[in-house]
Amino acid sequence: MKDSFFPIFVNLENKEILIIGGGKIAYRKIKNIIDYPCKITVITKEIREKKILDFSNINIIIGDFKNEYLNNKFMVIAATDDENFNDYIVQLCNEKNILVNNITSKNNMSFRVPAIFENSEFIIGISAFGNPKKSKYLKEKFKNFDLN
Repeated sequence: MKDSFFPIFVNLENKEILIIGGGKIAYRKIKNIIDYPCKITVITKEIREKKILDFSNINIIIGDFKNEYLNNKFMVIAATDDENFNDYIVQLCNEKNILVNNITSKNNMSFRVPAIFENSEFIIGISAFGNPKKSKYLKEKFKNFDLN
């Protein structure tokens, strides 16, 4: 039987994206989607990765998470270091049919963020069943491979 995650590419134009967390992984997730035409909101108790403040086109809320922050969201990324809290966010998103990624789990989520290789002709998403190190390794291999 196949893994339950089906690979797709999603149009993010004008979509509301919520990232919960203010650390290094939250920064990496923002960096992955910042160039797409979506609306990003970050909610965190504190910004631990100061480079997050360099993004001028995101909305940052400093404070505790509130359930109403999920209203009208297309996608949520639970990027805190608290596994139980991230699981709670997944539960809330599943109840509301909101796509959710959980950085502290390989399976408790509705989507995975692949390693992305992009050049002028291709965009390739790579997933290794929730193992980001393997995905990143293969992405690096593509950088040295002539796809033209």
